[in-house]
Amino acid sequence: MPQYLSILLALFFSAISLRADLILEQQSSDTNRTRVTILKLHGDKLRMDQPEDNFSVIIDLSTRDSYTLLTTNKTYLKRLGSQVRRMMQEERTATGGTNEVDARPALAVDTGRAETVNGSNTEIYTWSGAHGLTETLWVAREFPNYDAIRPELLKLDQFNESGPHRNAQPALSLLPGMVIKSESAIKGHKTTTTLVSVKVEPVDPSLFDLPADYKPYKPPEKKAP
Repeated sequence: MPQYLSILLALFFSAISLRADLILEQQSSDTNRTRVTILKLHGDKLRMDQPEDNFSVIIDLSTRDSYTLLTTNKTYLKRLGSQVRRMMQEERTATGGTNEVDARPALAVDTGRAETVNGSNTEIYTWSGAHGLTETLWVAREFPNYDAIRPELLKLDQFNESGPHRNAQPALSLLPGMVIKSESAIKGHKTTTTLVSVKVEPVDPSLFDLPADYKPYKPPEKKAP
């Protein structure tokens, strides 16, 4: 095969991978329970599923409009991005911008230590956030297909940067590789999160639409005394 054709094919398949969607599954454990979280990214849409808690969230990253789906009774709660921005402004006005959760997150710090986690070579980073929150992150620099994963992580970082509680997590896209394990601690409560799987492949766009058979959630009526 001529060299120029090989280069063109390489660029073509690289472009396809960079446009692909992301499916990320994590498992978080603390002293009380274990929870699986599945994130799906498609363009500017994010879907988060937590099967054990019987709910999903669909978010438009550009507008912050969201639907929370309550899967047990097929109902949903809608929240507008304009409501979120108004609440953020009210909170900043009330606190004079002194709330730690509103601060821009610091960069994670390389400890210079390394460790093998689940067969992957990792570099260990630490990070500190609002109200004493600390994290240790195991970062795999040579994680497969990370060049295609990183732009999707950047979308999550940009979404976090423009929202409330932005100092509750570090910027993942600024790390030199994939976080395959993290341990967070705040006020004596510790949580360990491990990466179960990552897939860079097309996601069904209909998963980011409000299901037709879901109805608006209505709080239970209070019984008269």
